[in-house]
Amino acid sequence: MSAKVQVSRDFIDGVKLLLEELKDHNLDSPIRILCQALEAELSAKLEALEKRQAFTEYKTSTQSTQDREARRQAYLNQAGISKNFRSPKETAHSP
Repeated sequence: MSAKVQVSRDFIDGVKLLLEELKDHNLDSPIRILCQALEAELSAKLEALEKRQAFTEYKTSTQSTQDREARRQAYLNQAGISKNFRSPKETAHSP
């Protein structure tokens, strides 16, 4: 089992930029495969961060009910929750 570590968003963005630059070079197959794996993992991590941010904004919103509902809808959309699995109250406020 691999250990989990925390890295900054800037670090992830920097590594993704580096991987984009490496795509322009003729890399050996094992290195190209490693770059693709790294890019996939980083993309998954960024998606998880964005989902978590949307959830946090929804749960900590102190604004009006309408603003909170908009943030909740943004989270549900980000999480990929189908409108078919939302209650009528939830779909009534969809943008």
